[in-house]
Amino acid sequence: MSDSSRKPGGKFKSVQTLMQNRNPGFGQLLAHARELDRLDQQLESRLDPALSPHCQVAEFRNHCLILVCSNATFATRIQMISQQLLDSFREEGEFKIERVKIRIAPVNRPQPETPKTRALSSAAIEALGRFASDSGDADIQAIFEKINTRRNR
Repeated sequence: MSDSSRKPGGKFKSVQTLMQNRNPGFGQLLAHARELDRLDQQLESRLDPALSPHCQVAEFRNHCLILVCSNATFATRIQMISQQLLDSFREEGEFKIERVKIRIAPVNRPQPETPKTRALSSAAIEALGRFASDSGDADIQAIFEKINTRRNR
């Protein structure tokens, strides 16, 4: 069975070898990825926190910064502030960026996790109530009352 990752008569290349830029194509790819990541971090810091999860740097080529937005609403909002973004990038020394284009596509930015609500069983609530009352500790009783109030909402 042949291995498609191996050149005929060649040896396997280790990741370490590739990372040491012995493969100029891979090194260029890594440098471009780092550049995109740096521009994306700058974009995220410039955008309103409600807007940044919905917009991301997709590409930078030919002096054009290409942004993707998750839907048309966010794309329109970015389009309206695109000149301000361009000016902001230039103020930070990004003179290579001459224009901004916006596309609609899925954004691959990590979304904040929403905490899962966990419900206690009635037996657990009852046991906590007995513990709180038996302990005689006012702090523990206050915590139990808080838990019980939230549960009854």
